[in-house]
Amino acid sequence: MNNPRIAKRYAVSLLRLATERGCADQVYQNMKDLAGAVRSNKDLDRMFRSPLIKADAKNRILSALFAGSFDSLTMSFLELVVRKHREAETGGMAQAYVELFEQQKGTVRVRVTSAQAMDEGNRKDLEQQLRNALGNGVEFAYAQDPDLLGGYVMQSGDLRVDASLRRDLKELRRQFSDNPYLQKF
Repeated sequence: MNNPRIAKRYAVSLLRLATERGCADQVYQNMKDLAGAVRSNKDLDRMFRSPLIKADAKNRILSALFAGSFDSLTMSFLELVVRKHREAETGGMAQAYVELFEQQKGTVRVRVTSAQAMDEGNRKDLEQQLRNALGNGVEFAYAQDPDLLGGYVMQSGDLRVDASLRRDLKELRRQFSDNPYLQKF
């Protein structure tokens, strides 16, 4: 069950407590690692969602996996989540914490997808222009999608700029299929 409201509530509480205790940066790294682990490891996600695995077994598994590398606050938080039977939302909570922390720090994530790998000069120019517009707290992620045919798609949160050849061709196709000289009934 994916419930973003529950995930965000728990993430807000954890961020407040971590900030109060002065370990928000460490918990941020832990939550980033946990979100990645849940996203990439389907067995871990299934374990969180399984009603057949008892809470104490889930806590033992979490301790075996993360106790050596995670902060004590993060481990206590995970135990609380399991005790409250909200472990199915763990991945969402971790991702919500990461987003809230970055928002608090003023970090903006920008994902740039292009048809081909951007050369170093174009990357530097794009990054400099975005840093000038958005400030220094910008993190970039690059990807390739040959289906774009050319250009790029840039996304940050809800904002999406599609300057791809694929979008241009779709727009042209739509314009040509829309004949203003035919009556529409």
